[in-house]
Amino acid sequence: MEFQVEDDPDPRDIAFLETQIRREASAAMGLGDEVELAIFLRDEDRIVAGISGWTWGDCCELTSLWVDPSHRGRWLGSKLLAAAEAEAAARGCTQTVHFTYDFQGGRLYEYAGYELVGRVEGIPTGTDALWYRKALRAPRASEDE
Repeated sequence: MEFQVEDDPDPRDIAFLETQIRREASAAMGLGDEVELAIFLRDEDRIVAGISGWTWGDCCELTSLWVDPSHRGRWLGSKLLAAAEAEAAARGCTQTVHFTYDFQGGRLYEYAGYELVGRVEGIPTGTDALWYRKALRAPRASEDE
């Protein structure tokens, strides 16, 4: 056996690692399995904006948020965040977290009510890594219930 450094690993190998970690975490915590969460805005078949992450137990982690440059300035990032938060709350989540960099969109998260809970300066050089968290409210019961 020997270590192999790979610059372009097979996505199936990465998925294998993630599956093993998730399986062990689920067994250790007894919270069930992680469930993927993704919301896309498409113009015909082309993705022009999207957000993705996962929910697990009462938590949601949003890992990716992107809006095509030609569609920016239309509050799509805020709308995607709100839609993901609503779905996470509907799944029983009481909080959500998001990792980003200070050059990417810290103001977006702060505007949306996220609290900065962690900062690592100079990761990578010239920017800071940021962790944001937001408490979620349970969805309102409909009037028909």
